Amino acid sequence: MKNEIDIPIQKEEDHVAANIRRDNYSQIRDLQALEFNTAIAGRLLAQDKNQVKCEKCGKEFTTDSTSGIVKCPECR
Repeated sequence: MKNEIDIPIQKEEDHVAANIRRDNYSQIRDLQALEFNTAIAGRLLAQDKNQVKCEKCGKEFTTDSTSGIVKCPECR
């Protein structure tokens, strides 16, 4: 009898517990996807801002409009 190996039989998971587990997993996955999408959208908006070079010091800075002002905030 010492040579016998006891293999534990996995319990059958009831359908209610399986559905709750799947719902929890999908909620976590959806929140993570929302966070990633927000970060990606923020980076895309940052790329869309205009990069302007200051005439006085030569630094590049971001601005929403290019209305003739070509000086960085430090040089004003």
